[in-house]
Amino acid sequence: MAKDYSSIVVSSRVRLSRCLNDVPFPAKMDELTGKKVVRKVYNAIDGEDDFGLYVMKDLPRDEAYIMQEKHLISHDLIENSQSGAVMINQDETISIMINEEDHIREQCLMSGLCLEQAYQKLNKIDQQICKKIDIAFDQNLGFLTSCITNVGTGLRVSVMLFLPALTLTKKIDSIIGNLTKNGLAVRGAYGEATDYLGYLYQISNERTIGKSEEDYIRQINSIIIQICDMEIDARKQLLLTRETEVKDVVGRAYGVLTNCYLLPVEEFMRLAGEIKMGIALNLVRMKDNHIVDKLLATLAPYTLCKLAGNVSTMQEEQKFRAEYVAKVLKSNRIK
Repeated sequence: MAKDYSSIVVSSRVRLSRCLNDVPFPAKMDELTGKKVVRKVYNAIDGEDDFGLYVMKDLPRDEAYIMQEKHLISHDLIENSQSGAVMINQDETISIMINEEDHIREQCLMSGLCLEQAYQKLNKIDQQICKKIDIAFDQNLGFLTSCITNVGTGLRVSVMLFLPALTLTKKIDSIIGNLTKNGLAVRGAYGEATDYLGYLYQISNERTIGKSEEDYIRQINSIIIQICDMEIDARKQLLLTRETEVKDVVGRAYGVLTNCYLLPVEEFMRLAGEIKMGIALNLVRMKDNHIVDKLLATLAPYTLCKLAGNVSTMQEEQKFRAEYVAKVLKSNRIK
């Protein structure tokens, strides 16, 4: 029977970078050429999986930032208001950024550990694109991209992991060192500047050349499973040796989140990680074990503002977040 890693693996993402042959890279394109690229990609995808097209020039800024908070687009794409666009399927598992750093960046983002499934879904779209569009490709190097670090497969694979036990037992440092030596990058949930807030670690490949896409997927999937097994062992050790201390951390986090009046987003993310740890270690029982992940997705700044409707100041945002979190946690907790 396969092991359950649902309390460890938050999400899996597979991304493919592609550029058109004989077309200047997006940074060097004029607006007319950019529009032609958007039209070509749209025509190649049209009819597949109910994709919608969103043009950055016409998209309200707040809506674009909500897409960024959902990890559907990048900040660089938002800034390309001249010719940037994105195609997103109905369930928001696949997004295709057009005229970001490369002409095409295809992405599949799914919950849990499902790299192979994500790759298969994305590969179907990629084959459609490569069949209908003249993509830059070299027989020796592979796919040619604007950034040399993507040349080859153009593949970036990342998995978001929740690793509280490996963090608290201080085993995570040696793991990160080994991953780095083996050509993998480790970042926080929202990039390098966020550190590892809420015990969240994003692990991705840095090498894109030398192996097939399928080989990279298998290699990273195997490494992720090893880390998950280490986290499971570390959780057992944590409960055996430091259960009272962990209960105190979790209890304090729950107390603040259900009683505070103002809740800044970074403090929320940190305390949410403590609650998520309590759920994973069965120290806090919730009706929905994924309630923290849902709160994190719902209460990012721009998504929160849309939900609240009338938030106009930072203090109002923090007040709404505090009230919303307290209500959801109290209604979900099983005494």
